[in-house]
Amino acid sequence: MNKLLFGLLAALPLMLWGQRDTSIVIELGEASVEAQRDNPSALSTTVLAIPVRTLADQGPSAMLQLSRQAPALQLASVGGHTVKPILRGLGGYRVVTAYQGWRYDNLQGGADHGLDFPLLGVDHVEVMLGPNSLALGTDAMAGVLYFSDVRPRATGSQHSLTLNGGANGMPWSGQYSLHRSGPGIYFVGAYGGFSPEYRDARGDTVHGTHAQTLALRALGSWQKGKTQHRLKLTGVQRRFGLPEKNYPPGQEPDHEHGDQLIQAGHLAWEAERNLGTWKLRAVTGLQSSFRAEYDEAHEGEDPEPGHEDHAHIAFNLHTASQTTTLDRRLGDGHLTLGAHQQLRVLRNDEHAHEWLYPNAEQGQSALFAHYSIEKGRHTRSAGLRGELGSFAGYAALLRYAYAISKPLSVQARMSHGTRGPQLEERFAFGSHIGAGRFEVGDANLRTEQLWNADLGLNYERERFDAQLTAFYQAYRDFIYLNPNDSSGSWRFYYVQGDARVYGAEARAHWHPAERFHVHAQAALSIGDDAEGNPLPFMAPGRWGAHMAYDVLPDQRLYAELHYDHYFAQNRLSPTELLFLDGATPAYGLWSASLTSVLTKSASWSLELLNAGNTAYAHHLSIARAFGVLEAGRQLRASLRFAW
Repeated sequence: MNKLLFGLLAALPLMLWGQRDTSIVIELGEASVEAQRDNPSALSTTVLAIPVRTLADQGPSAMLQLSRQAPALQLASVGGHTVKPILRGLGGYRVVTAYQGWRYDNLQGGADHGLDFPLLGVDHVEVMLGPNSLALGTDAMAGVLYFSDVRPRATGSQHSLTLNGGANGMPWSGQYSLHRSGPGIYFVGAYGGFSPEYRDARGDTVHGTHAQTLALRALGSWQKGKTQHRLKLTGVQRRFGLPEKNYPPGQEPDHEHGDQLIQAGHLAWEAERNLGTWKLRAVTGLQSSFRAEYDEAHEGEDPEPGHEDHAHIAFNLHTASQTTTLDRRLGDGHLTLGAHQQLRVLRNDEHAHEWLYPNAEQGQSALFAHYSIEKGRHTRSAGLRGELGSFAGYAALLRYAYAISKPLSVQARMSHGTRGPQLEERFAFGSHIGAGRFEVGDANLRTEQLWNADLGLNYERERFDAQLTAFYQAYRDFIYLNPNDSSGSWRFYYVQGDARVYGAEARAHWHPAERFHVHAQAALSIGDDAEGNPLPFMAPGRWGAHMAYDVLPDQRLYAELHYDHYFAQNRLSPTELLFLDGATPAYGLWSASLTSVLTKSASWSLELLNAGNTAYAHHLSIARAFGVLEAGRQLRASLRFAW
């Protein structure tokens, strides 16, 4: 029945014939995949929009720079070339990433699974914190990271070519794009980049930190009859290494990781139309990705004949998703009704040396409703989502905001979410070389449940604005990894128990003069299990400041200075006590950049990262897990030509 319902909903875009003005900016909302919003930084939306267009190199690791602007967003890095988003201290299965208008499926599994697509054609990235999304699923426990695409230009067309190069592991890349107005294919982009191995602050080369990325992307928009259609296509191929730990003689593991290979295709088809007073929107998405982990080739070893290219682990992930919404004005408010279907299929490559997961599939079908009303100083919204499938669950939210005065407003929110255990948590059994551990799943894991409450204040003046939010999350049957040596060797078992996560986020912007801006942000999340022990792999607290100055406005010479301070993470779970060599010390990172225009059609930028050459490793990075450091001082230069 679920598969039949999924097929009917997936066919909706074929039946829609409507009309839509695509010149407006589209943003993320609680109850729709995208919903128009006038003020992307308004507290009442609980969404922070981060522009992408300011980035020079827009490869997958570009998210590291964007995370400076969102205090609750951190990124677990894999050798600096692959990033995994962390929201409110948690990541992986509890962060839903939306790409091309629907859920991106590649963050599950080991520490090396991350955001493997470049930011081609992405206008900005939006951050929604907590289980507040009804359209994307109940399991966005920590929040949603949404990549919003560029829209057709108002007039004309523009070609651009960007070349990047640098020192100490910085990517050498080229990026071309065509962005135009009118119907049809309005954006075409291509990206190619290579990152060599880097040196840490001590001058030691960290082997296995190389990477290469190739990607193509096309976005289209057209009207047929009374329907507005949008089509999005992306193809990505990545090959990258993982940081290599130096083992003492005689203690080398039986298997060491070699390169990782990812080949992925993403398709999204959107259609909208007006049905009287209702607006109907359908988003259908397909993703197919192949992931392989290769053993390290040791000198003098010859592979078995016919098995030279066989991977240690290799499997395909196929995901299909469909979301349909109906929304309209109702009384003084806005009503949204929706349906969501998703099917996830894992299939192993029959030639792989080991099957870490069995061939399996997992699906869900859901209905949701949401109503919001704004009247005078009061804003209220409520929503409910129920889903069936491999696991049943529901999400609910209540929000109330009040404008105390013209510059000051307050918001209170309570929400509930559930998360069914994923295939990897249920069925894993084997050595995940990329994660550096032997994982054992539990097919009897129960649905994880969460109650979330947060309270926020927003203050906004002409030259100053600030936001402060405190939150508390109570988990029932929280799923996490726990080490055990009962089998005769250390293995990491998926277990569950009650837990809590609480903390706060703050950000401020000061604009004292026309040419000077100051941004500051801070975030802290703390997690405990039912006995008061720390939860494993919680991101450390951090604070940062960013200053931008227009040095020569006429020549468009801009300077920026950034500092990020990460707190020490010494609250270690039993898993981390075994997996890591002690607590992670505190550290601070300085970065600086210069940007200017050469001619009407050419500009340049120069960036200095980790200017202080700090020796560090993020608590959640795979470099930290392998006992090696992140990159030392890095320099990157970019040239951009537009015509």
